[in-house]
Amino acid sequence: MSRRTLLKGLQLLLPAILAALVLGGFLLSRGEQASEAAREAPVRSPVRVAVENGLTMLTVDDAAQARSGIQLQALDAIQPTTGTTVYGTVIDLQPLVDLMSRYAASAADLESAKAAAEAARAELERTQALYADVQNASLKTLQAARSANAAATAKVKSLQANMSGIVASAQQQYGAIVSSWALSTASPELAHFLERREVLLRIVFPGGQTGAAPAMLKATGDNITPFDARLVSAAPQVDPGIQGQAYFYRAAAPLATGARISARAPATAAAKAGVLIPASAIVWYGGQPWAFVQTGKDQFQRRAVDPRFPQDGDFFAIEGFKPGDSVVVRGAQLLLSEESRAQAGSQPENE
Repeated sequence: MSRRTLLKGLQLLLPAILAALVLGGFLLSRGEQASEAAREAPVRSPVRVAVENGLTMLTVDDAAQARSGIQLQALDAIQPTTGTTVYGTVIDLQPLVDLMSRYAASAADLESAKAAAEAARAELERTQALYADVQNASLKTLQAARSANAAATAKVKSLQANMSGIVASAQQQYGAIVSSWALSTASPELAHFLERREVLLRIVFPGGQTGAAPAMLKATGDNITPFDARLVSAAPQVDPGIQGQAYFYRAAAPLATGARISARAPATAAAKAGVLIPASAIVWYGGQPWAFVQTGKDQFQRRAVDPRFPQDGDFFAIEGFKPGDSVVVRGAQLLLSEESRAQAGSQPENE
């Protein structure tokens, strides 16, 4: 074959070779674009989150359920064995002691003033008799006796008003029973507290408390064994940080003034039946206990658990849950993590 013939053949094949190169480059570019798009595509979460009537609803596919090892337990109806947990403090009795001292001093002053008033009244009567008996006493002496009697009477009334104010102040702070311990000379009760044989507790019951306060509570504090607290009376004042009805209880316990205690109120006969949420179903979020309830084959609802009724790690609930509900007792924490991940993935990225 001659060189000229070879060149002529290459000229005929050149367009085909160029076309093949262009096509190959195009296909390679399309492949790289597809790979890059696949890499940049968002990963689909196995959990979808929605909010219905203020409750968080999770839709979890079968693979995510299997990965979380979800196990369920049906809730049974039970009667409460104990009531709500209540909290209180050991109150400082020094203000009551101060009121007692003021009251005792005023009582002594009042007795002295009454004696002085009686003497002034007798002197006035004597002077009036002398003045009436052909003026054996002068008018000036009579006027002085009248002034002395009026001053003595006014002092008695002033001290009586002062003592009434001390009684009212004590009752406003401590109620009638506790204040009577300090303001009655015949009551030996206050000595138990001044000698630290007993402490006085102010315990606050939740706002929904109905009926009379329990006569006895089983209470506990830091580093001491549980002790009995006996009801004294209703308290007229409460800690503004703890809303509810307050009561005074007394206890023979080695507690310092200001120490915080907790107590378990006994269940009443009228207490409602409810369900016991097992400890394994509880997850904590935002300082609040929650539990996941299965509402469908692949749907779970996170519901708040009332923290006021703990029972050895479990929680007694009378609202939000009902007998027969299936709660997640294994995998609940993973569900909470999946929920947080799904919510984070649904947030728009900042540009």
